Amino acid sequence: MTNNQQKTKILVIDTEGIGAYNEEENHDIKIFLIAMLLSSYFIYNSVGNIDEMAIQNLSLIINLGKHLQKSNEKEFDDLISVFPNFLWVVRDFALKLLDPMGNPITSKEYLENALRSQKGMSETAENKNRIRRLITSFFKERDCAMLVRPLQNEKEIQVCLRKIEKNQRKN
Repeated sequence: MTNNQQKTKILVIDTEGIGAYNEEENHDIKIFLIAMLLSSYFIYNSVGNIDEMAIQNLSLIINLGKHLQKSNEKEFDDLISVFPNFLWVVRDFALKLLDPMGNPITSKEYLENALRSQKGMSETAENKNRIRRLITSFFKERDCAMLVRPLQNEKEIQVCLRKIEKNQRKN
């Protein structure tokens, strides 16, 4: 290490998933809030693509919003100011990143498109948009990373793993 390089210390906190069984009503919100306050980067991990179900899985943000509304506006703004950056990692992603015109888009643009308000004035549309508004107001800096499934065929995955193990034994 040279004189002008610094060691960076990283602490990774892996919390349990959302919706744990046999837990009290506020269990998820407590874990979520602690993770938010301890983190400079919040990584949300999901599978497939960012669809309505994936966004609804973040509905615990609604519960957080309800708790925060009890505070005054200054306390709310102070708390929001310490929220971390948000990275949505989508595993086993299989879609092409294209806009409606067929032009390529970035994964960040894909996320921002998914978080745009949905059309409609129904209660269902309002509930969908409430989650989107809270995500975008809590997490000022957002990004997205797509991870494709390494192989579609499980047998191919096993063959690759055996080859890797064989090569490791040689070395």
